[in-house]
Amino acid sequence: MPNCSQVQIIKGLINAAHKFGPECNAAEDDEWHKTFKEGILSPESQAAKVALAFDESIATFQWGKQMLESPFPGKSFVFVHDQAYCLRSNYDNIPRGYKHTYLIRNPYRLFPSWKKAYVKLMPSFVDKPFTDMPKYLVPEMFGFGELYDLMVHIQENLGQSPIVIDADDLQANPSSVLRQYCHLLGVEFKESMLQWEAGDKIVDTWIASKTYLQWSKMEEGGGFYEDAFKSTEFHPPKELPSREQIDPDLLPVIHQCIPLYEKMYSIRIRP
Repeated sequence: MPNCSQVQIIKGLINAAHKFGPECNAAEDDEWHKTFKEGILSPESQAAKVALAFDESIATFQWGKQMLESPFPGKSFVFVHDQAYCLRSNYDNIPRGYKHTYLIRNPYRLFPSWKKAYVKLMPSFVDKPFTDMPKYLVPEMFGFGELYDLMVHIQENLGQSPIVIDADDLQANPSSVLRQYCHLLGVEFKESMLQWEAGDKIVDTWIASKTYLQWSKMEEGGGFYEDAFKSTEFHPPKELPSREQIDPDLLPVIHQCIPLYEKMYSIRIRP
């Protein structure tokens, strides 16, 4: 595996185009947008000071594809993380030259966490059913359908066998999963991949939108990576929540997604 200075991490280019760019289909008075545009993303925000952060005003889907296909001088490995549903099934904008990986998470974990993140940022959402949230935030097939369809498209049209990683497997058996993953990518596995320094300094090296970076960094409001920034290694997954611990509005969504999750789970990298 290349050393850190040779690796470029790119986060959420398609996410930025879908949620904040010129082609975003959010309403003008959308609460989520207002929270960011009028408050969080001030000139004094942390993300505004990150050299590699880009403004969402340039983030079209075509721009994202061109960015990902461009050269990265001095980098021998480019790692891109994004969300399948943000592509809106617009497969013409899939960048060339990449090997695709599908990270899945048990629906009984995913949806409570997803809802919690949105409610933390927007307290007025606390009493709204998950399915009533804006469709650009909660897609029609709840992310699993979009991810599965993308996987099938990549396999049938680009000839790439699916590489599927389950989040619980990765947490419980990081050495085994990462060793196999590196083999599939054709890169060297190193034990140093299993540990890291605490803190959010790594974010300053990402190519990502200002909004994405600020949401990643901030401790109040969203903080998707707050626990990760405090960690120094993988931690075993917590016990799976029971039906009784799940908000009732999430249960139909979970049940709808379980079959697709199980299909992808059946072909995952096995520890």
